[in-house]
Amino acid sequence: MSTRSFRLTANPARRVAAVVCGLEALVMAGFGVYGLVELARGGGTDTARVITESALILLFAVGMGALARLWLGRSSWPGTPTVVWHALLIPVVVSMAQAGQWLVTVALVGAIVAAIGAVVLARGSSED
Repeated sequence: MSTRSFRLTANPARRVAAVVCGLEALVMAGFGVYGLVELARGGGTDTARVITESALILLFAVGMGALARLWLGRSSWPGTPTVVWHALLIPVVVSMAQAGQWLVTVALVGAIVAAIGAVVLARGSSED
């Protein structure tokens, strides 16, 4: 057992941010694996593109998983990348709304509001 122990935070806002980042990591990992499975089944038209997209999606999933883990600990820095990631999702929300993909739009808006709200509340708490 290592001498450093991982202590979970009791701050509910940090836990909300961790859950949102963790769920996003799982969804992205699912999409990355789905792309590779479809390629293996012969569904991809451009092998290099599918592999590149899947690798990038899986890389971002690992990053979001790392953020989720950092939110559960006592790290002070995961707020900025969480806000930046969710701000970058705003154009995706607009595109999904314009395409009439309302379920995806609502899910992304919920994730953006929950994550950025949790970051603001976590930074404002005196516990950290």
